[in-house]
Amino acid sequence: MNIVDYLNNLNKDKITKFIESTSSNISIKRNIEKQVSDTTWIDMVEESIPYLDNIIRNPRRFIVQEENIVPIEKAKVVTEESIRHLAQNTNLIQEVHDDGTVIPLKLLNVYREETIDLYENRFIKSLVDNLYMFVQNKLSESDQKSFAKITNNVSYEGIQKIKNAQVKITLNLESSYHDEVNASKDGHTLDERIEYIRDVIGAFKNSTFIKGLKESSPVRSPIRKTNVILKEPNFIKALELWEYLEKNNIKPVTSIVKENKEIKDPLIKEKYDLAFFINDDALKDKESVEKAVYNEAIISKLINDFVFSAQIKESEFKKIITKEFREANKRKERIYNNIRKCFQDFFDDFEKNSKKANAILK
Repeated sequence: MNIVDYLNNLNKDKITKFIESTSSNISIKRNIEKQVSDTTWIDMVEESIPYLDNIIRNPRRFIVQEENIVPIEKAKVVTEESIRHLAQNTNLIQEVHDDGTVIPLKLLNVYREETIDLYENRFIKSLVDNLYMFVQNKLSESDQKSFAKITNNVSYEGIQKIKNAQVKITLNLESSYHDEVNASKDGHTLDERIEYIRDVIGAFKNSTFIKGLKESSPVRSPIRKTNVILKEPNFIKALELWEYLEKNNIKPVTSIVKENKEIKDPLIKEKYDLAFFINDDALKDKESVEKAVYNEAIISKLINDFVFSAQIKESEFKKIITKEFREANKRKERIYNNIRKCFQDFFDDFEKNSKKANAILK
């Protein structure tokens, strides 16, 4: 009988009677050591990237106007402002011809130039610089992955008494495994998300916008709350990111959390009681097999029947007996291996159930 047939043919009444007459105790202890990495910064940066990208691709601009009084020969463009200024400052007129032609000595020259060197833009440039350093520091301090090392220790003792017979059993099981916290988002792993942030921030730093503000003075806290920063959605998110970076730069990246739990689960105890029964039943099967094999009456009858019914030499008979004995031993070993496998499968199932239970506890 193979092990599957054995389990399917177990007598439920026999099991119930065995367990009712059994006194057992079980202790289940779980030790959990968690390394928890703060990855909320990844979510925050990912959320902020589209808003920063909008600003960097479409920066705010301002027209700067410069006015200089220059000799007439250096004046490139004569504007309305130039004529108005000359009419108000007649001392800059060299001469006036009879036909009314005015010859200026000097003229107001007006320059208009577009610039991105605004406070709001310098704020974004400083934010990108701070963000770059923040990410570098986070990644250099420790691994960003969170995981838990879980160790389960199970001790079971059982005593079964029927009349003058007594059976004792002690089972000890220890299982340990690492369970990594899944930080995937939208189908991307934690490593892929970090790599994406690195690439985007690198692109920001190499953008024409950021390079154009290379010589500008950096912005420092407290941030001046201009109308643009307070009301424009992209700048509102940028300010939120600035404040987040300042607040979280002082927090530790990882923390170690240790937990010790004692689990009370009647279902697990019932399974170990069943394992006790199977072990006892297997022992009885073994005893019955040994009795059958070594029963002198059976062996004597077998030899007598064979000798009286066949013409065979003693040496040939011994060869047959030896061969059959070896085959019988092989069959017996296969049966015991199946029983051992049954126990192994039982403990494997227990470990799987422990992992599932741990996932629920989390």
